[in-house]
Amino acid sequence: MAANNVNEPTLDHLALASVQAWDNVIRYCYHLGARWIGGLDPDDPSDQETSGSKPSDNVGEFYFAQAEMANGTKLEFLEPIPGPGSEFLRRFLHRNGPGPHHLTFKVPDIRAAIAEVNAAGYDVVNGRFDNPNWQEAFLHPKQSHGIVIQLAQPGGDAPWQIPPPLPPSLQNGPASITALHHLVADLDAATKLFSGPLAMTIVDQGSSKAGEFTELAHGPWAVRLVKPGPESHRQWLADRPGRLFQVEMAVDHPSVVPDVRTVERGWEIPPALNQGTRVLLTKRRETAPPQRG
Repeated sequence: MAANNVNEPTLDHLALASVQAWDNVIRYCYHLGARWIGGLDPDDPSDQETSGSKPSDNVGEFYFAQAEMANGTKLEFLEPIPGPGSEFLRRFLHRNGPGPHHLTFKVPDIRAAIAEVNAAGYDVVNGRFDNPNWQEAFLHPKQSHGIVIQLAQPGGDAPWQIPPPLPPSLQNGPASITALHHLVADLDAATKLFSGPLAMTIVDQGSSKAGEFTELAHGPWAVRLVKPGPESHRQWLADRPGRLFQVEMAVDHPSVVPDVRTVERGWEIPPALNQGTRVLLTKRRETAPPQRG
């Protein structure tokens, strides 16, 4: 897709899957200050039967909630619930454990987007076009370098549910997602996908201690594709075509976040203590901790 094409995709959010989505809500909203956008109250079973709380209208198939970071990037939290609609999440968690599940790119015309993706040599699967509020299709992670890519055409803006009470944040304001670091086995092919039909702009290329890389941007998002060198994070990638290595965030007070440890570039929340997602924290600015009273 050409730059500034009216039909080009826009990266909207990163979705994280876990057995208990509320563990991610606490981490990113309470510990890291993300602003709750909406979702269902997990303590209110009646919410599971309502519809229209989000344009996707998938209520009753799986639990979901969303939160927004300071720079407009968003996270979505997914959890399987009883029923066939959550089978894809149960399969994912069984095979991979909790962690990053998909990237959602919104498009103004889903059928035109699918045609362009197909023309670029990629297969699109599991298209759903029956709901005018949310039409979607997917690139399988075998073709999209280890992470599901969702193409979605939203319709009307249905209101979210009123959020349940959340504790005050440990931060003065929301953290900012500064980059997604995604390890890939084939850097050229991954770059071709993200800079081609996914319409991200290449802003840097080269090599670092981690390996060869291509950095791409679109709006507030930055995605760094890395082919790991023999002495870097190759064991994290193993024999996969790709795997999200870490989410980099800038935050007011990284040292107060539970489970952090000091590393060379700042502070890290290891995946084993963060529902399968590694988070690298850097200090955003000098501010006093928020007052509690």
